Amino acid sequence: MSILLVPETGVGAGTGHVRRCVGLHKRFAPAAAVYLPAGAREELVRAITDELGTAAIERSEDAFSRYNVIVYDRPVVQQRELAPMLDSALVIGLDIGGSGREFVNYAIDIIPRLRDNEQTNLRDLGFLELPRAVRPTAVTQYVRALVSFGGEDPGNLTPRMVRALLSSGGFERQNITVVRGPLAQWQIPDDLRVLDRPSNLKDVLKEYDIVFTSFGLTAFEAAAAGAAVVLLNPTRYHARLGRKVGFPEVGVGSPRRLRLRRVLQDPLLARRSAQVLNGSRATDLARTLQQLSAVEQWGCPVCGRRGSRAVLRDAQRTFYRCRGCGTVYRDAFCDSGIRYNEQYFFEEYRKQYGRTYLEDYQSIRKVGLRRARRMLKLLRPRGTRKDSRGHPRLLDVGCAYGPFMDAARRTGFRVMGVDVASAAVGYVRNTLRFPAIQGSIEDAALRGRWKSASLDGVAMWYVIEHLDEVRTVLRWVAEVVRPGGVLAFATPNGRGISALKDRRAFLRNSPADHVTVWTPLVTRRVLRRFGFRTVRTVVTGHHPERFPGCAGVRRRSLLYRVLLGISRMLRLGDTFEVYARRV
Repeated sequence: MSILLVPETGVGAGTGHVRRCVGLHKRFAPAAAVYLPAGAREELVRAITDELGTAAIERSEDAFSRYNVIVYDRPVVQQRELAPMLDSALVIGLDIGGSGREFVNYAIDIIPRLRDNEQTNLRDLGFLELPRAVRPTAVTQYVRALVSFGGEDPGNLTPRMVRALLSSGGFERQNITVVRGPLAQWQIPDDLRVLDRPSNLKDVLKEYDIVFTSFGLTAFEAAAAGAAVVLLNPTRYHARLGRKVGFPEVGVGSPRRLRLRRVLQDPLLARRSAQVLNGSRATDLARTLQQLSAVEQWGCPVCGRRGSRAVLRDAQRTFYRCRGCGTVYRDAFCDSGIRYNEQYFFEEYRKQYGRTYLEDYQSIRKVGLRRARRMLKLLRPRGTRKDSRGHPRLLDVGCAYGPFMDAARRTGFRVMGVDVASAAVGYVRNTLRFPAIQGSIEDAALRGRWKSASLDGVAMWYVIEHLDEVRTVLRWVAEVVRPGGVLAFATPNGRGISALKDRRAFLRNSPADHVTVWTPLVTRRVLRRFGFRTVRTVVTGHHPERFPGCAGVRRRSLLYRVLLGISRMLRLGDTFEVYARRV
């Protein structure tokens, strides 16, 4: 793992982003570097170089290609800037904004935003490195004041705040301390105490009763230390953020004297400031980034395209709509925890369907008879490769306990199965007496058991959405299925009533081990790429009760039958089956 940290270094952005990247570098060194563009201010470059050393700094854009993880800690990043990185690296955004926010692989919001349109994977104030030293008791009187407006203070807020405090009469001059950042250019009276470029500001915040700052890291650190926090913001945007979180403010650009006086008369100010952090537990940002960086594969599993726009994010997944083939797919950032073992087919299956897989065997077999007959009908009578008894050869990928194999054999196929579950394969071999192999179809050695054009059909019932290597598997299917042979599979429908009613909820509720989401239209396009022509699509899984406002409709009622007819006519079922012929 190699990580490139890209902080905001522009004029007016302060030094909070740089401080965070410097801290992260210390955790990841020597496998990390900090990127400072050629136009970065020399005093900033010098300060970071003095702290980290020259070997830790990258100045050329060519450096991006040498890292497999890139962390952007910038408030605005445009998509065109990210595009070259998305093809070769995992890109993580910290408090990122701009058009690039929709394209990063993983987005973490530490500081709250006004809006994110659900384009955040993680939202947690706990990622702030809050001070460990805190006040033992709540502040009710404000004697010692700290004024801190970041490492740069481009709005020149520090002298304005100092003048307002001195004229308010609420503080003695010797009780006002001012923080001067490394890039600050302002001047204040010489008789005020100044903390010049403090390296441990958060650890001394508990010594002050009240902290005057703008919306940002210092405000949260001061609240965690037990001090009262009051904001003077540089822009209306920052003021809106502060109000959303709950910090009191005394103005934008310049402090308002009446508002300042009113705030200083509030004895519960510190208690209210502390409430901003209620429920936030310390979370290790470096460890989280390290876990995310363990993802080895990303991009569309069907066509391999990267750099698509995210359509939904949650803590474990980012969903995209591929700009190449149109497939909706997800990147997963943790193990799904789902194992297709004996426990799944009995305990987990019962929780979902009310009975075990074997108890459901006959109903699955009944559906399998219809599927097998459709496949047999599509096989061309001439040129079919048959065994000595005249049976076309069919491979059931994901055969489970074999109900479809049972149905297909009775329809006239010579069957063989593949499944990852050893108990299921054992049942197929020992009870049903059908040949079956334990393993994953994504295993190249297992696929190598079949020769080119050796099969008349391949079936994958609710398997394709689980595959990480869809492209590889479909290429293999196109090779082992003879011309005129059939590929058939079933999968959830991304254009069914559940997805159309609430696409976000549909994706959020998608099983953790589902990699892709298919629609009939996208399926036709994709299969055409791999040498198959879709002959028939059967939309299944019709649920009238999932129509908006129809959750309570009775199954035998007239309304239910009408809605069922509409669902079938408009092809709104939540699953579908595809039958395609090898060209």
